[in-house]
Amino acid sequence: MADETTNLDALLVEDNPGDATLVEHHLASPSVAHFVDDVTLTHVESLAAAEEALSDGAFDVLLLDLGLQQSTGLATLDRARGITEAIPIIVLTGMDDRESAMEAIERGAQDYLPKDELDGDRLVRSLRYAVVRSRQQRQLQRQNEQMDFFNSILRHDILNGMNVIQSRGELLANELDGEQGEWAETIVDWSDNVTDLTRKVRSTLTTLTDESSGELVPIELSPVIEAEADRARQIDRDSSISVDCPDGQRAMADELLGDVIGNLLTNAIEHTDGPVEVSVSVTVWDQRVRITIADDGPGVDEADRERIFQRGEQGSNSGGSGFGLYFVDSMVESYGGDVWVEASDAGGARFVVELFEPDATGSESH
Repeated sequence: MADETTNLDALLVEDNPGDATLVEHHLASPSVAHFVDDVTLTHVESLAAAEEALSDGAFDVLLLDLGLQQSTGLATLDRARGITEAIPIIVLTGMDDRESAMEAIERGAQDYLPKDELDGDRLVRSLRYAVVRSRQQRQLQRQNEQMDFFNSILRHDILNGMNVIQSRGELLANELDGEQGEWAETIVDWSDNVTDLTRKVRSTLTTLTDESSGELVPIELSPVIEAEADRARQIDRDSSISVDCPDGQRAMADELLGDVIGNLLTNAIEHTDGPVEVSVSVTVWDQRVRITIADDGPGVDEADRERIFQRGEQGSNSGGSGFGLYFVDSMVESYGGDVWVEASDAGGARFVVELFEPDATGSESH
């Protein structure tokens, strides 16, 4: 196959010799050199001949006339898609029909070009962009397939295995005393940590691969925050967590918002030696909802405040994997919001999550 950007191998399916000559003429235009170094064009007159050509060689793009003798209209595109799904298809037509153009794109065409509007610049630009878009789409599809596979492994293999380890560790911890009992407790604690991390990774993978995950809905904040505060209180009963959230206040997010809040609360407690006071407050300004989680712990060094949200990064006082805050940042970004950390009034850290109210988008979801 030709180089990604400098050379293109195109297959033209056109049964009108005059139109085929016109396409060849446009591709020989000097303006083509502004986009690619060279275009090699192979011309056939039927889909049967196109199928044979595709079996004999590799092409970057297929130029398809919708008015072939064997079939006409969008049925021709459907037949071509049945022949090959590996390369992008650009539809050529003698009709300037906007509805047909949109339907062709929906059926898998990369572009729709009326023949009477063709010139060298527009044709080669469409060719090059179609190839780049198609390769990007295939790469994204491959990445999604890989992430879905890893998600399956996390769900079926690692989580199931960790559940067995955890249950056996709990049995041992109840039966053993002294140093051996402490070892069993360590097994249980690490099982909890690995299980929690695995679930976070699964949530992120689901967000990246599930098409429906991009659909945001209004989430009532008070029940979500209170539930996560109750869970966080179980981590350290000497620490305190207060919540101030207006009843009925909602923000655009999804069902994983609780994991976002829970990660920030857990972060505040686990990264402080000794008891910590945490306050959660919700305020609204200019149709934006701010969820603020502040503590009186050691805080976050100013030099670390952007870096800690990056993949695999940790705060200076952290001994964890660094995934929790990356998860928070990824999820909030998927909501169209923002998250940052600053110094709290008590000298600790103040994490701020900014989301949108439902009315801010003009609808209940986007």
